[in-house]
Amino acid sequence: MTKKVNEDFMYHYTPSLIGKQEEAKYKPQVISSYKDNPFIEALPPIFEEEHVAIHVGKYPDYNEEQRKLGSQTRLHLVQQICDYVEPLPSHLLVEQRLSRLMRHGYKARNPFFPETIRQFHIGFKEILNAGVGMDDANIAGVRSTATGFAILGVSGQGKTTAIESSLLLYPQVIHHSVYNGQPFIRKQLVWLKLNCPFDGSLRGLCLNFFQAVDSHLATDYFRKFASKGSSVDILIPIMAHISTLHGLGALVIDEIQNLSFMKSGGAERMLNYFTQLINTIGVPVILIGTFKAMKLLSGSFSQARRSTGQGDLIMDRLTDGEEWDYFIERLWRFQWTSNPTKLSEPIKKTMYELSQGIVDIAVKLYMLSQWEVIMYGDEKERITVSVLKDVANRHMRLIQPLLKVLKRNDPSAMMLIDDLRPTWDTLDEFLQKATEKVCLQGEIRTLEKRNDKTAINQEMFLELVKTAIDFGATADVSEVITERVLQRNESEKSIVTLRKELLKELELQETASDIVNPDVTMKTSSGTATKSRKSTKKEQPILEVDDLRNVTKSTNIKGEEVYEKLVEQGIVPSEEDLSKLII
Repeated sequence: MTKKVNEDFMYHYTPSLIGKQEEAKYKPQVISSYKDNPFIEALPPIFEEEHVAIHVGKYPDYNEEQRKLGSQTRLHLVQQICDYVEPLPSHLLVEQRLSRLMRHGYKARNPFFPETIRQFHIGFKEILNAGVGMDDANIAGVRSTATGFAILGVSGQGKTTAIESSLLLYPQVIHHSVYNGQPFIRKQLVWLKLNCPFDGSLRGLCLNFFQAVDSHLATDYFRKFASKGSSVDILIPIMAHISTLHGLGALVIDEIQNLSFMKSGGAERMLNYFTQLINTIGVPVILIGTFKAMKLLSGSFSQARRSTGQGDLIMDRLTDGEEWDYFIERLWRFQWTSNPTKLSEPIKKTMYELSQGIVDIAVKLYMLSQWEVIMYGDEKERITVSVLKDVANRHMRLIQPLLKVLKRNDPSAMMLIDDLRPTWDTLDEFLQKATEKVCLQGEIRTLEKRNDKTAINQEMFLELVKTAIDFGATADVSEVITERVLQRNESEKSIVTLRKELLKELELQETASDIVNPDVTMKTSSGTATKSRKSTKKEQPILEVDDLRNVTKSTNIKGEEVYEKLVEQGIVPSEEDLSKLII
């Protein structure tokens, strides 16, 4: 009894996100595969990007006149900034994926299909155990159309905000009563968001699931099934049963990096279960976590994502450039100081330096700085570079070590903190296993491109240098030409094409050498030019005994000695000789 009470306390569910409930209103569908399905027809219409951007953004209640209010009132107004959400491309991508994922998942789970009804007669334990057959259908005949994807990224970049903003565009519960004139009494659970249990166990997840469903549908599943000490093996089929009965559109699991390899069979078992939900029962699953979860997701869950068509999303901190400028300029509009501070380039740079492009840190720093100048600033109440630095040092001490690591941009230091950035090997493995295109947002996109290019270039570089040497070029010349070829063909990955380019370069090199100095080249048997090495010291010719140049062969000889030598050799006539010539 004691154990049971403690367990109920440990896994007590507190909903962090509650959506609206509404009566079903069926809408005509343009896409034929979405027709005649009450779960799809009861959803809102497909949202266009403009609609999402307007409704996802969260802005403070602000107008210029509020600057004239008293300081205490303005401090309250500044508090609104902590809820600020600026729609970024990642928000739009998340909503698009969610929209397709839910509708596509419902296609095979039409509650009027005989296969769907047959599942309840067979039993979900048998269905889960049997898996899917050669035709990708479970033993009831349901061929899953469900998909799944993951959102990974650095903490504070808005992963949870992005998915929650998108979920809240949809009702959470839709009450059906009559469909096309026939009774259809059902509570449709459009989405359900859970946090990964604190101990990372599968049992904790099961208990949270039952409590969450009860809190939103006013059911009594937890007391009936979960509070009796049932094992995980009993609870899992019941979860599948409830998910199918209530037409669960999307199951979202946040903080997936908390999955433990040690609890209740480990992370592998939980990921296998998510895969079963997608492939066998047809429930779409979305996993959210930090970079730490990347290693987990390159395991079994990747098998479920292979057929998704949605692609995963990796969100990193904003890059210092166009992305950052857009974000900070939009945020800077909301200022309640008595005198507005214009967003100058030094302030923009300082904000990036102190937040390192992490959205949550930037928003909090801006809020704290406004509080600082309103409470303790002079009459001008201006936000300066020194104010920003002072606030960051005093109020954001805990995150300073992390920011310093990011600022140093030292990959080896970042690897020590796996939530900041995954190792290249882990990221590369993740990208390679994802057959669908993974969407990279922010700084990690640059990292991936740089590492990818480096890896390819190193391999290509060695291959091409070897080719150039084989064709007679010296090592130095081979390296120079190879670098030139790779720089000119950055996007080219075919070694055959690059070799052809290299040979053209070698041919041009040969021609140029022939023109400039025809004596320093010689042809090899293969026809490729080989430069003869320039002599660093001019070769001395072999001279005849009476050659005048013999006089100067010694490097130490001086001008007067030259004359004496010439006289000695009889080349310069002596005075006696000259006198004989005088007639």
